[in-house]
Amino acid sequence: MANAAIDLLEVGNEEQALTEIQRALQTDPSNRLAQSLLKQIQTDPQQLLGRESFVYRVEPGESLSRIAGRFLRDVHLFYALARYNDIKVPRQLQGGQLIKVPGRQPPPSPAPAPAAPPPPAPAPAPAPPPAARPEPRPPAPDAVIAQEYRRGLSLMAQQKPAEAIAAFDKVLERDPGHANAKLKRAQALSQVAGLIRLLENTIKRLDGQIAREPDNAAAKAERDKAIADRNRLQQVK
Repeated sequence: MANAAIDLLEVGNEEQALTEIQRALQTDPSNRLAQSLLKQIQTDPQQLLGRESFVYRVEPGESLSRIAGRFLRDVHLFYALARYNDIKVPRQLQGGQLIKVPGRQPPPSPAPAPAAPPPPAPAPAPAPPPAARPEPRPPAPDAVIAQEYRRGLSLMAQQKPAEAIAAFDKVLERDPGHANAKLKRAQALSQVAGLIRLLENTIKRLDGQIAREPDNAAAKAERDKAIADRNRLQQVK
């Protein structure tokens, strides 16, 4: 239940996340993860994390969980960090975005030692005769990988996890060991699960409305669309 609350908070659904947290605490009042998430929702983020902060530029592919783990030593503080920056949907974080990170800015990494000068180049060989112009080649695999990975990140930020998974699958077809693509695919799959739960709640709400208002065409159309979207997402593996 606490893990379900994390998925809901990632997509900005604080109200349903709070319900899951309360259920978790009713089952186990000492559940530390549920206690932490509840505190992040109910406590002023500056009171929780401190007023001192520094500006940080988000790297491509970084999430608030990863940044919280790096600087706050707790990946589960992602929601407090989101509230600290007035970010309503944590998963919509973009590469290049500037955010405030609580605490003092860590010192910069030491610069690498200068490399030894290269040996003198040998005398140039006589130029060969001009060769025939080669045929255009398809994009190099590395370029395709980078392009599909960036497209997957963009689709996740647009709340299109199924399409993002397809993009990450193309990356993994070419580079099965691509760790970032594996991580983001898993996050997109979790995002799919969260959207399915939201759609199922919407369907239940509309079922009740239609039972009360059998002639409500708008509610029926909305319910049909929600069912179609849920069924499509359930096909994603």
